[in-house]
Amino acid sequence: MGKNLLVNRNLIRIIQILFALFGLFILYQILRKMLGGSWSVEDIILGLLIFNIGVTFTIGMKLTRIESDHIHLNNQFGRLVSDFKSQKKSK
Repeated sequence: MGKNLLVNRNLIRIIQILFALFGLFILYQILRKMLGGSWSVEDIILGLLIFNIGVTFTIGMKLTRIESDHIHLNNQFGRLVSDFKSQKKSK
């Protein structure tokens, strides 16, 4: 299970890097358009829309992982509290 989790995190990291590169490419195209060439306005808007969807998806995945980690941590602290209570009662 640990190896599978590492592969998933690496895959997510690669996707994030690809989205960042795509965002830089869109920025480059916008700058070229401002200087008088390259893509049409519709293509740039479509690229920005795709980039926005990718960023939103990435943020959603990170938020899900953080919430999952928080729930796991909360369960561990709950068990720790119950252990302390049982130790206190036994003394």
